[in-house]
Amino acid sequence: MEGTCRDYYESAEDTDITRDRALQELKAHHFVSEEDIAAFYADLGEREFYRAQDVLRWLGY
Repeated sequence: MEGTCRDYYESAEDTDITRDRALQELKAHHFVSEEDIAAFYADLGEREFYRAQDVLRWLGY
């Protein structure tokens, strides 16, 4: 399992994703409450685009 997570994280290198895609990723990882979203924005900012690895790192990859 760890190898799979590592590959997933590494595959996101040099990739930007939209805010909508980032929020979809949070939802897929069960971060859906207003508090979760607020914490995400507090840590990474409320932007139009995010570095995919930053989002995955925030999710604990």
